[in-house]
Amino acid sequence: MLSGRGPGNAAPRFSVITPLYNKAPHVEATIRSALSQSRPPEEIIVIDDGSTDGGLEIVRAIQDERVRILTRSPPGPGGYAARNLGIRAAKGDWVAFLDADDLWSDRHLEGLSTAITDCPETVGCAFSRFEIVEEAGRRPYRHSNRLVPGRALPLELLIQAWLDTERCPVWTGATAIRTDLLVDAGLFPEDGARRGGDKDMWLRALALSEAVFVEHSSAEFHQDTVNRVTRSTRHSNVPVIVSTIAELLDGVTPEQRSLLKRLSNQEVVLYARHSAGNGVPFGAEFFRALYAPRLRDSIRMAGYWIAAQVMRLRKRIGAS
Repeated sequence: MLSGRGPGNAAPRFSVITPLYNKAPHVEATIRSALSQSRPPEEIIVIDDGSTDGGLEIVRAIQDERVRILTRSPPGPGGYAARNLGIRAAKGDWVAFLDADDLWSDRHLEGLSTAITDCPETVGCAFSRFEIVEEAGRRPYRHSNRLVPGRALPLELLIQAWLDTERCPVWTGATAIRTDLLVDAGLFPEDGARRGGDKDMWLRALALSEAVFVEHSSAEFHQDTVNRVTRSTRHSNVPVIVSTIAELLDGVTPEQRSLLKRLSNQEVVLYARHSAGNGVPFGAEFFRALYAPRLRDSIRMAGYWIAAQVMRLRKRIGAS
């Protein structure tokens, strides 16, 4: 754990990491939003994953020495492996993530930097509020009132905030994290995780270090853009975060252990709900993954299982 009273935190040197796979309509605006920061980054690392839509050529045309281009070989869409390549190549002592279709306000990195340096405790992560931008408009992401800005937030408080809203309080595009902490936490899961690897990464990192929250919104998550992997990913497998939580249980306090088990149950139930919504049946492993489930969890799981079976049956009847 990196927490503890001390002299505070040195001013961060940010490396921005942007995976790129077929985001030609958006990537220039994304890179420009990183270049226009009032607190300039040390570098912007764009990792191309085999784009075929001209997006890589757009990045190459940006004349700024801070923009570095890496290519992943062999390429493959998904983002986690590309982020890991960027982390390993980063020169900055902090990494900030910006996907190739999202945007920052001009003072995003400044806000994170100020929160890091002003926090009296040592922190390894800083994250801000953000907005979700859709075709119908924009809306703020709902955070728990437990998140007090300007102070180091311990693991148990962050899990409670997660449970309050049924959403991870940390979003990748609004987050900066120490480079060495990412490495110590094991980086993003490259194998077998098409969705949920972000939350899994943040939980492992937050188990090692406290975080600081920035109250103002300074990032935009564009949900309706082209070629989003998460839009086409089905929730038919138990989320990767469940195995991570199981690994964490032996090294935490009793309070943290109880909260982690509740979080694991919550994630399993939410994935079951998404599976049912997509008409994708989920197996007995979802039920087995629950820790001494509360009656409410069991009822919700059973309801989602029935809904998935009914939707599957309707599809079969409609196809016959």
